[in-house]
Amino acid sequence: MPEAFAVLAVFTIAGIAYVAAWLQARDPARVDARQDFAQLKIQEAWLRERLERARQEQWSGEMIQPITDELAATLHRLARATEEKTGLAER
Repeated sequence: MPEAFAVLAVFTIAGIAYVAAWLQARDPARVDARQDFAQLKIQEAWLRERLERARQEQWSGEMIQPITDELAATLHRLARATEEKTGLAER
């Protein structure tokens, strides 16, 4: 019976550590907006290069479409980040 309590204690501690790490990772105060913005710019440039290469090599539309969709999503996130950055600067 003591072994069962030891196993239960290990699972409980692991569960608490997991939930604490998850909550800490989701804390918006821990996100560096400048670093996030820079990462989005890098991702945008990489996706544009990849899309250009796909067009040069004449990839199929099925292969180009996910790149195009991802680039559109990145541009949308970049626009939102720019608006937030501009809005914060005006305040």
